[in-house]
Formats: sequence, C-alpha cells, structure tokens
Amino acid sequence: MTYRWFFALGLALASASVGAVARAEEGAAAPAGTPSSAECAQSYEQAQEQRKSGALVAARDTLRLCARDECPGFIRTDCLAWHAEVQAELPTLVLSATSEGRDLTHVTVTEGGGRVLATRLEGQVIELDPGEYDLGFSAPGTQPQTVRFVVARGERNRLLRVELLPIAAAVPAPSRPPPPRFERSLTVPAIFTGVALVGVSGFAALGAWGRSSESKLEGSCAPQCAKDEVAAVRTKYVLADVSLGVGAASLVLAAYTFFRQSPPGPSGATGVGVQAGPQVAGVTYGGRF
Repeated sequence: MTYRWFFALGLALASASVGAVARAEEGAAAPAGTPSSAECAQSYEQAQEQRKSGALVAARDTLRLCARDECPGFIRTDCLAWHAEVQAELPTLVLSATSEGRDLTHVTVTEGGGRVLATRLEGQVIELDPGEYDLGFSAPGTQPQTVRFVVARGERNRLLRVELLPIAAAVPAPSRPPPPRFERSLTVPAIFTGVALVGVSGFAALGAWGRSSESKLEGSCAPQCAKDEVAAVRTKYVLADVSLGVGAASLVLAAYTFFRQSPPGPSGATGVGVQAGPQVAGVTYGGRF
C-alpha cells in the first residue's frame, strides 16, 4: 500500500505542474463536477487521516469522492474497499421520545455543540462518529432533557429512548377560605331582657298599688293615719323603685351582652370586660398571644 501512496502523491505533483493552458483544456473537456486526478489523490490521502482520527462520517463522504470512475484505477479500488469498511464501523442510532405513555414525533434533537440532528423522530437512523455525546431533546409541552451516552465503533442501530416530562400546569394559589359565619347568641340577652320586663312590670304594679293605698289613706285618715298604714304605703313605693332599678339594670346588661359579642379575631386580639361579684368589682383585660 505504501508504494501506491507514493505513486498517488507523485501523480498529484505531476498534475499540479502542468501548465495553465493544459489545465484549461482539461477543465473544458471534463464534465462539470468531475474530479481531477489531483483531487482524487487528495481525497485518497485525506480519507485515511480522517479514519484514523475517528471522523468516520467525514471519511465515508471523502471516500465517495475518490471511489468515482473518473479516479485512477488503484485509487478507486482502495477507496471502494475502505468505504465498505468505514460504513460497517460507522455507529448508528435510532432515537425515540415518549411522554406519559405516548410516542412523540415533533421532537428536536441537538448535539452538544448545537448541531441539529433531527426535527422529527419517525424511526430514522442517525449516523454519528464514535465517542461521547450530550443529546438534547425538546418537544412542545414538555420539559427539555439532556442525555449523555457513549457510542462505540461498529455499534449499529442502537435504540435510545427518552421520556420527556410534561410541563406542569400552573397551580392557582389557594384561595383564602371564607370566614366562619358568625351568629350572635341570644340566650343571655334574652334572660336579662326578661328580668328587665319583670322589673318594669313590677315597678308599674307596685307603683300603682302604692298610689292606690295612698289615695285611700288621704280619703279616710289623713293627716292622722296610723304609722303602720303609712309605712305599708312607703314599702310599696320602695319596692316599686327597687323593681324599676332591677329592670333598668337588666335592660343595660341585655344590651351589653348582645352587642359585646364579636367574631373570633386573629391571634393577639384583645378584649375588655367587666367583672363584678359580692367581693370584687373591676375591669378585666385579656388577649391571645
């Protein structure tokens, strides 16, 4: 093979030394796109260097040039043989993407350097040079994903399947629950209201009774009535006044116990209350902390 390489190199140098007129005549006679002998020799040499460096895709494409019928016979023979060997060594992938159990076709696949390998996935074969890769997968409605893997020389039709997660739907912020319905308790206010009505009624009844008794004394014995009779009239008036006081106090307490009720406040709310008893009276202050 070495002597062939030297022969190809010599042939390339000889072709390059031909005069401008001879090259023009050769270019005019050859069809457009036909490689010259120099180009065949250059492709012959370049393909071997690419193959050694692992650039198999580029080497395969270069060998196609020097394997054409226009190239010298021994160059064409070697390039055809090497082309078959490189094609067998060239790794191939079959890419697949799924999301929530369904296959995706509208998927863009990019190689780590930004090169786009595919914009649709339909089971096609993708050729790569052997080595380590970072492939990025993206599809509408899904989260992009990057997969790192190593593909070996001669690995054919390797299936690489990727599961893409759907983009989570925006979750609305939880609404604040409505405040609990507040209903005022009427039990205690109703009791005090009843006592107030009894007190007012007692005041009216005792007052009327006292007035009636006083009128009788005025018509019978005034101003010399017995002390017991006068005291009885006064007692009725006193009881009427006490009944009125109890009724008025009960009415105030009924209003107070009704209006002081309020919905439960947040932590830290404070309140003021009145404390009364046989031995103590005062104002209380409370809160939740």
